[in-house]
Amino acid sequence: MMTDYEKWHFDLMGYVVLPQVIPAVDLERMRDLGLAWAQKPDEELPPPLATYNNPVFDPTKIRPINFVEYVDPVFQRTLLNKDIMRVVLTLTNNSPQVLLSSLQIYPTNSGVGGLHNGSEGGIHNPANYYQADGERVFATFLNVGVCLSDCLTDDGFVCVPGSHKTNFRCPDEITIDTPAPLLIAPQLHAGDVVIFTELLRHGGRNWTQAKPRLVLYTRYYTSYASWSIGYGAKPDYAHLLPDDLVELMQPMGFQGRKKIVNRLLEELQENPV
Repeated sequence: MMTDYEKWHFDLMGYVVLPQVIPAVDLERMRDLGLAWAQKPDEELPPPLATYNNPVFDPTKIRPINFVEYVDPVFQRTLLNKDIMRVVLTLTNNSPQVLLSSLQIYPTNSGVGGLHNGSEGGIHNPANYYQADGERVFATFLNVGVCLSDCLTDDGFVCVPGSHKTNFRCPDEITIDTPAPLLIAPQLHAGDVVIFTELLRHGGRNWTQAKPRLVLYTRYYTSYASWSIGYGAKPDYAHLLPDDLVELMQPMGFQGRKKIVNRLLEELQENPV
C-alpha cells in the first residue's frame, strides 16, 4: 500500500514524510490540549496522563506526556488514521502493535535529544530490524511523528539518512550539531507525519524558535517481536478506547492477523493511494 516512491525513499533514507494527512480541526485540538497540559504538574493532569520518567515539573524543559489516547478521541482518531496505517501496515507486514503514544512539547531552548541508534552491522536485534527485498520494505520498530506545529528550520528532529543500513558504528565526531548532508532536518509542516525506523540514527536539536514545538509520537512494533513487552491497553482505562485501538495494542503471534488489520486492508484496497 506504500507507493513505489515511498518505499524507495524509506529504503534509501530510513524515513518517509506523509504531507498534510491530519485535519486542521484535529491539529488545533491536539495543540490546545498539549499547551494547556504543559503548564500543569502531573498530579493536575487527567488520569492516566503521566510525564515520561516523572521528572520534576519544569515548564521550560521538554515534556513528554504519555497515554494521551485515553483522554480525548482526537488522539484515538490520529492513531487509527488510514494514511498513517497504510504505511505502518506495509512496513510491519500487516502485523502492527501500538505500544504507546506521547505528546511531546518542546519550549524554546529546552535542550537537545542526543543522537542515538543506527545500524552497526553484525547480528541484528529482531526487535529493531530493517530489511528490503526489492519489492517489500520491513521494519519491526517504527516511530510515527505527527507534527502539530511547523518545523521549517534546522532545529528539532534530525537524522543521519541511510544509517539504518550501515555496517559500521557512527563516528563520535558526528554529533547533533553536524551540518548537512551528514545530518539533515526534514522540513515539516503542521499536519505532516514523519515515519521512521527506530534503527535510523536520529535525535533532536535544541528548539530556538519563539513558539513551542509539539509532536505526537506513537511507537508501532510488530505484534510478535517488540522492543518492550506488549502490555496492551491499561485495564483500568481500556473502556475509554474504541475496540479497534484496544485490539491494535495487543501482542499477537506471527501466524495470526488482527481483525482491525483485515478491516483496514479491505478499506484501503477499496480506496488505494
